[in-house]
Amino acid sequence: MNRYESMMNHLLVQFSNTKVLQAIFCAISDELQLLDDTFNNLKEKRWIDTGEGVQLDGIGEIVDQNRLINNAITINFFGFENQINTTGFNQARFREYSEPYLSSTSLSDEEYRLILWAKVNKNNSLCYMNDTIKSIQFIFKTDIAIVQDIYNAKFIVGIGRKLTKNEILFANALDLIVRPAGVSCQSMTHFDKDNVFGFYNQKFAKGFGQAPLSEIFSNNLIKKGYVV
Repeated sequence: MNRYESMMNHLLVQFSNTKVLQAIFCAISDELQLLDDTFNNLKEKRWIDTGEGVQLDGIGEIVDQNRLINNAITINFFGFENQINTTGFNQARFREYSEPYLSSTSLSDEEYRLILWAKVNKNNSLCYMNDTIKSIQFIFKTDIAIVQDIYNAKFIVGIGRKLTKNEILFANALDLIVRPAGVSCQSMTHFDKDNVFGFYNQKFAKGFGQAPLSEIFSNNLIKKGYVV
């Protein structure tokens, strides 16, 4: 129900057919409706799931997570097979020795919401093992997340979904996996849970020649020290 309909419904019966009042209501209803919508937006669009633009930026300031992500997008250069975002001869220029191959990017609202929720979860977590697993499942949108303690305040992670190159770059650029202070992630792997090589008694595993190995990728920002 809009503002004009609301005003008409609140008229006493003897005034319901008054043309003058109808004309007055019609003249001012659009401005009043705009005020109603504005006040409603102030109330409803200040949350992560409903906010847009500067509202989300404000939430980012509160939780300490900027929309601008450094070193998250690859710049296209000439390169060879298995190098990230490279092309062949005459398709891109050569990269200078000291020239960076990564650039910064500003997240869209949809992407930013996922990052904000992950940061909120990290900020408010008690850092139990289940919290770490749930954060990985949320960030990488997978039901399969394997976390293994390898002692000396380190753990390794397996993600049961093949990640895109951009997802790997974002994982390298962000520090969002829940972990206790002083505990580091030694390495992370990703694999297709329905098609991965493994050994006897390993869940999802297939034998030699039946499936590829899981792939390891380093993440220099989700741990205390450097990945080796």
